[in-house]
Amino acid sequence: MKKACIQFRPGKVENLTEALKALVSEPIQSELSLIADAFVELQEARHDADYDTTQVFARADTLEKVEQANEAFAAWKLVRNEPNATAFLAALLLNRLWR
Repeated sequence: MKKACIQFRPGKVENLTEALKALVSEPIQSELSLIADAFVELQEARHDADYDTTQVFARADTLEKVEQANEAFAAWKLVRNEPNATAFLAALLLNRLWR
């Protein structure tokens, strides 16, 4: 899923695999880029929290991550019915097979 999101982060079709290029139309909505970026950043933060026992989290940083997740959910509500959103979901599920 992270690899699929990395492709959508820049918001440009040329960053997508050939399989995805066939499914995604330009422009890629900024909301999808925001969602992809949040997924990558929040997954990395979760890995830090789960596996790096030296990591200390400040309340403000934690609240910022919660806000980032809320923004991603709000962005999804705006684009979930768009064809590119369907391609994004398919990429999350099938990206490993499409490479």
